[in-house]
Amino acid sequence: MDIDIDKVKGDLQNNFITDIIYFDSVASTNQTALNFDSNSRSNGIVIIADEQTKGRGRLDRKWFSPKGKGLWFSIIISSFKDIEYINLLTFIAGLAVNKTFKSMKIDTDLKWPNDIMYKNKKICGILAQFKSTGNKVKKVVVGIGINVNQDSFPVDLKKFSISLKNIKGNKVDRAKLLTEILNNFSIYFKLFNNKEYKKVTGMWKKEMKLLNKNVVIKKSNGNRINGTVIDITDKGELVLKKEDGSIKTYIAGDISIDKKSLMV
Repeated sequence: MDIDIDKVKGDLQNNFITDIIYFDSVASTNQTALNFDSNSRSNGIVIIADEQTKGRGRLDRKWFSPKGKGLWFSIIISSFKDIEYINLLTFIAGLAVNKTFKSMKIDTDLKWPNDIMYKNKKICGILAQFKSTGNKVKKVVVGIGINVNQDSFPVDLKKFSISLKNIKGNKVDRAKLLTEILNNFSIYFKLFNNKEYKKVTGMWKKEMKLLNKNVVIKKSNGNRINGTVIDITDKGELVLKKEDGSIKTYIAGDISIDKKSLMV
């Protein structure tokens, strides 16, 4: 692995990230993190792998995670105060990654609920999962997958995916990228931990280009909902004004710009 984990640890700031545990290859960093010993010291631990053999995104979609080409890692969070705001952990991860990309002069935008896009192609996906006992959530893991140094993608993905190397035209230092993302994550997590939820969603909305756009939401059951994005709630729900004038909130779904709204 070309990432010096000890150097990354030494360059961490803000004290939330407590450790980084490296694996050469795992099925999924999220699953490894969920199974990690959930004692008190697990908070702030990062599970990172050079390769995922069964990486997954939302709706159990496969995530292309070739060896040595991207950043595939999960952050364990076992200290959070308000379970109803748990979806905002995906938002703070998105803000952390997006801020890092912007520092690289890459004009990305956040796509609700969990993607980062560059010119309508996915460069980063985020997946938050939790482990519970009864009604009590024991811990949440926030998985982050970033296309870093891929030159190309499989046929079924190349139309929708892009890497930092594709954009910049040169190889990107994964260690520096990881360090900056983790430091940014610590900053945004502090806001979350201090219950500054409105501030988190306010910053997120500024980086979301779908606000006031006509969109289509495809639900997991196949239903399609048309409307205009008018807001994001403090809990990370999408607020949609439907074609019949009613206003509804949605916590998840695949969203795209309504092609009819692009026609002149």
